[in-house]
Amino acid sequence: MTRRLFGSLPAAAAGIGLLGAGKVAAQLSASRGYSTPLQDKTLKSASFSLSSTGTVVGAVSGKRIKVYAVKLVASAAISVNFRDGASSSLEGAMALAANGGFVEFVNPPNFLFASSVGNSLDLVVSGGGTAAGRISYWDDDNA
Repeated sequence: MTRRLFGSLPAAAAGIGLLGAGKVAAQLSASRGYSTPLQDKTLKSASFSLSSTGTVVGAVSGKRIKVYAVKLVASAAISVNFRDGASSSLEGAMALAANGGFVEFVNPPNFLFASSVGNSLDLVVSGGGTAAGRISYWDDDNA
């Protein structure tokens, strides 16, 4: 399935228009003036539904997982936070009310947070409910 990339795109890159999967042309980076091109990077997405701490994106050997979009909804009052592998929090805990949630995104090559090289992206769920949603990301061997 293809989806429109968040935000407006220059005409030269409008044909890319992918949130879930696909190649991002170097032209997108060049036309927007970014210093870190996404040439030959595949944008990916992963859906999740977790009632306890678990892995959202598995580790990729030699790569960092860079997240550029998150959509999350809670079935009950819970607290959630993303974690770099099994130990380091990537951001503070977020308390969510029942049926509450959030959407957060930036345009690639910017990213919201990233794992360390070779680590998975985990979601810590505290409370008696389920956190469900989708993240959009790419794996990168660059810092």
